[in-house]
Amino acid sequence: MTSHFSNETIPFLTEAGQKTDPHWLDAHADDYDKLVKKPFIDLAVGLKAELQPLLPDYHFPTQGIGRIKKTANKIVDGMPCYKDWLSISASIPSASRFERNPHLFFGILPNIQPYMGVVVAGGLFMPSSPQLKKMRMAIADDASAFHALFSDAAFKIRFKTNFSRDQVAARVPRGYDASHPDVDWLMLKSFLVKKNISAAQFTSPKLLVSLVEDFSQLVRLNRLIETVLN
Repeated sequence: MTSHFSNETIPFLTEAGQKTDPHWLDAHADDYDKLVKKPFIDLAVGLKAELQPLLPDYHFPTQGIGRIKKTANKIVDGMPCYKDWLSISASIPSASRFERNPHLFFGILPNIQPYMGVVVAGGLFMPSSPQLKKMRMAIADDASAFHALFSDAAFKIRFKTNFSRDQVAARVPRGYDASHPDVDWLMLKSFLVKKNISAAQFTSPKLLVSLVEDFSQLVRLNRLIETVLN
């Protein structure tokens, strides 16, 4: 039977992220499986089953996920031995180790700035210099496709805002006009659309259904970005 998250999931992760005893999880294995690991894996498997037929070029991870214990080489004496966050990221596999492709993202990030919650996102995160240049050139030339998407009724039902301004350059990039109508986008250093979901949505048995609808809209953004990058 498919499980789902509960109101105890985030407190469990937060507590785990404070533990310095590498054996702490052994004594809390049942809670970990029930509150974190099983619902997380069930969600990942469900997303793949629903979306892979529609997005055959995307990789949806289902193996080796849901782990919160840090690997031995990342454990430092006196420091937490466990992560207090988990995420799922689906994208077209990158041909380069130095570049990311636009992705679909679900993250339980209760203690990570600037998110501080459960996040759904899509778009291009931390682009390489060549990718950033291509995005800025495309926006400067004609950003109408992005404007059309962000004003589309189906998209706006799921996402009320356009590109996130979490990562913005301190000044207008060299070579671009400060009076350009989309100068705010030209100053972006990542091209993401995101939202936080409520505790009620996170713990709902319908979370998978909601995420499928969110991702179905976000992939429209990804396809626009993929066209720019290719």
